[in-house]
Amino acid sequence: MSRFLSISILILISITAAAQSSRISSMTSAVTSNSNSNTQQTEEDDETPQKPKIIVVKDQGLSLGVDVAPLIMRIIDNDRVGIGFIGRYGFANRWYANAEIGYENANYSNKDFSYKSNGSYLRIGADYDLFESEDFPTNDNIFVGMRYCYAWQSHESEYFRIVDSYWGDYEGSMGNSMVNSHSLDILFGLRCEVLRNIYFGWTFRGRFLLASAYNDVLAPYAVAGYGKYANKVTLGFTYTVEYQLPFNRKKKQALK
Repeated sequence: MSRFLSISILILISITAAAQSSRISSMTSAVTSNSNSNTQQTEEDDETPQKPKIIVVKDQGLSLGVDVAPLIMRIIDNDRVGIGFIGRYGFANRWYANAEIGYENANYSNKDFSYKSNGSYLRIGADYDLFESEDFPTNDNIFVGMRYCYAWQSHESEYFRIVDSYWGDYEGSMGNSMVNSHSLDILFGLRCEVLRNIYFGWTFRGRFLLASAYNDVLAPYAVAGYGKYANKVTLGFTYTVEYQLPFNRKKKQALK
């Protein structure tokens, strides 16, 4: 009887051990399968190509506008009056060609002299847009640029007086003569589309006088589109209102 009981206990122990071994083997297999699946998924994720960035190319085309800064500056300096007109053409993504034309008249006088000048100027150059939109479509600009300026004007002095205690005072006048000047503008500015096709913008400019041709008797007091002739470097400001002609205003997209 005791022998039979011993045999029964050994058989039960064997069955229990076999079941436990089978359970451990199943768990190990499941863990290995899960690990292989995760590894395969990671490899597939790594192989998935990344989507390229979409950059919206801003509207190109021709815009025309007016520079009202001379009218604003009239409040500060009432000896000068003028107005400017601009044309801007987007010929490539982030590049804009510019042309500016205007006139400026000056009239200075005091007890010792009077000076009158009637002049016009032409500027040509280009702007580069620093503002690149990746998250939303916009036609706004933050730009730097350069302008070459050519100015021509007639000027005269209806009277002047030179005070000299030794030889005595001398009074006279200078007739009308021509002045031709060349200068360079380096600028930074902003431009914003406030309504469909309507833009407001401004620029700050450093202006450098390159050359000026005039007769040796009467030097220009002021140069059209530049400022006072005695200053070889001047600061300038423009404030423009523009209308973009609504032709070919299709939004384009470029892959980066």
